[in-house]
Amino acid sequence: MVAWLLAAAVALSHGLLAVFIVFGAPLAARSPRVMRWYLVALAPIAAVNLPGLPCPLTVWEKDLWRLAGHTPYRGGFISQYFVEPFYAPGLDARGETVLLVAVTVWCGGWLLYTAVPRLRLRAAR
Repeated sequence: MVAWLLAAAVALSHGLLAVFIVFGAPLAARSPRVMRWYLVALAPIAAVNLPGLPCPLTVWEKDLWRLAGHTPYRGGFISQYFVEPFYAPGLDARGETVLLVAVTVWCGGWLLYTAVPRLRLRAAR
C-alpha cells in the first residue's frame, strides 16, 4: 500500500511539474516570482531531456509500481498520461522529438518575450 501511494504521489507530482512547465511559461513571463520557480523547475528538466537521458521521476515511478505489485507502463510518462488517453497508439521516437521541440519553442518564446524588453531597458540606461 505504501509503495502504491508513493508511486501515485510521484506520478501526480510529475504531472503537475509537466503542466507547470507548459502553462507556467506565460505566468513566468509576467511575474518575477513565478519566473524564479519556473527556471528552478526548467533547469533539471532541460538537463535530462536535451541529452535524451531517462527521466528520474519516470524511473522512480515505475520502480514503485513494481514494488506495489503492478506492471509499470511501457514508454514515457508524457506518452502514458498526456498522449495515450487522447491518441491510443502513443508517440514514437519522432513524435516525442516533435513534442519536445514544440514545448521548447513555446517556453523559449515566452522567456524571450520577458528577456528582450528587460535587456533593452538595461542597454538604454
